[in-house]
Amino acid sequence: MELQGTWIKDEDGYLTFSESTLERYYEMVTTKYHQVYNQFLEELDDEEEAHEQTLSAGYEMVTDYKLINDQEEFATSYYTPSYVLDIWYETDDYTQKRIYDWGFIRISSKAG
Repeated sequence: MELQGTWIKDEDGYLTFSESTLERYYEMVTTKYHQVYNQFLEELDDEEEAHEQTLSAGYEMVTDYKLINDQEEFATSYYTPSYVLDIWYETDDYTQKRIYDWGFIRISSKAG
């Protein structure tokens, strides 16, 4: 399964997605990642150890450049045992600067 679409950020900082299915998967993946990380953080009271345990459990969040659709994009990617979620920004055609109010999202299920 792969879903793709767009998102826009409203004045309050909330994201609205081009399709409701994208929103449901975005919330599911990001919420699960944060639940796992926060659980380890609460148990261990150490950010570095919580991060390592989260990785060991199959969850990771990375904000960095990533090759998406044959272009290098500045993206935030969430990895879970079941899904990979990439969210990145649109760039202005003229200035090539990122537009932080809207962009793209792609959610892929991992082969099980």
